[in-house]
Amino acid sequence: MSRFKRVVTAASLIALCSCQSLSPGQRVSSEHLFVDLQLAGETTQPETAEQIFALPPQTKVQLNELLSSNQSVEQRTKAVLKLIFSYAQDGLLYDNEATKTAGETIASGKANCLSLSILTYSMAKELGMVPVFQDVKIPEYWTSMLRQTWLNGHVNVRLKQNRNLEGVAGFVLLGNDIVVDFDPYSLKQKFPEKTISQQRIVAMFHNNKAAVAYAQGNMAKAYTYYQAAAAADPDFAVTWSNLGVLYRQHGLPDLAEKSYRHSLALDPYSTNALANLAFLYRQQGDIERATPIEQKVMLKRRSNPYYHLMLGNEAFIRNEHENAISHFKKGISLDQNNHESYFGLAKSFYALNDDKLAEYYLEKAHHYALSKDDQQRYKNKLSILNQTAKAY
Repeated sequence: MSRFKRVVTAASLIALCSCQSLSPGQRVSSEHLFVDLQLAGETTQPETAEQIFALPPQTKVQLNELLSSNQSVEQRTKAVLKLIFSYAQDGLLYDNEATKTAGETIASGKANCLSLSILTYSMAKELGMVPVFQDVKIPEYWTSMLRQTWLNGHVNVRLKQNRNLEGVAGFVLLGNDIVVDFDPYSLKQKFPEKTISQQRIVAMFHNNKAAVAYAQGNMAKAYTYYQAAAAADPDFAVTWSNLGVLYRQHGLPDLAEKSYRHSLALDPYSTNALANLAFLYRQQGDIERATPIEQKVMLKRRSNPYYHLMLGNEAFIRNEHENAISHFKKGISLDQNNHESYFGLAKSFYALNDDKLAEYYLEKAHHYALSKDDQQRYKNKLSILNQTAKAY
């Protein structure tokens, strides 16, 4: 599944844990959660909301031409969708790390789901349409990149089709809204969706930038982006949990705990923030507080196939291939259509020099993959595997 990186923590920071219930009334004041720190790396000026959503002049010209050549709302909608997906499918290289502004997405030819959604929103606005962002309530889902394991989120864009009837005061035509979503799995599963503000998207954007900077060791830049995220949307709980991770890594446990608790006050059901808090307690040797939290999180995660996929991937990185196979099989037992778990088995058996089973599970991964990109990726790996086998 390709999803934008609403990074929540880095890999070693996701402990197998959760937390005793925290009352929403226990919100910690965020006023003093940012302090003057001397951190490694160079700072940068985070992008403003205007910069994030701005379209290049040539794109505006292209859209205005599209607007003048398509008179009806239906024609206009179809034309903009065709243009958006031409960027997404033909003109862009999908890159999960590439969190970019609308203009950068067009200029660089690289983007992730968040970037594509930002581009979609900006183009729709330019055409006079009514786009809204939606947070898609996917299960906890992890990916590994830059030697870190990240927890992902997902957003899409809904194009509102309700409009006033021309020349008829007081009447509204109720059309069918169009959801633009760059993850076929999300569309197929029909996960719950919640409308979110443009400022929430800005906070997600800055969190992504911070996470990549963090993984690259530029802590000063990460800290600057967390500050920008909090300024854009102080109520976005993810920012404060991420900030707590940075504090914990830099030996500031009190600030880390306050950040986690503030995050939990904003979102008491965040398993990840609870896990971070429990990990902090265990690291401090406070087993009495850590243990019930860990048990609670385990109960919530053990039925999630992507949790076992994450454990399998981390075991594979540690060259614990038998352990990885066990986790991947558990993931498949919970979701028999999960192509990533089949791929995990394929690479594990390949590492154990069992080419026959590696090929079998690669074919399974190819069969269950929803996107053309994933299907082609598995097809290429199957071709390489077959060529290698013939060489021997």
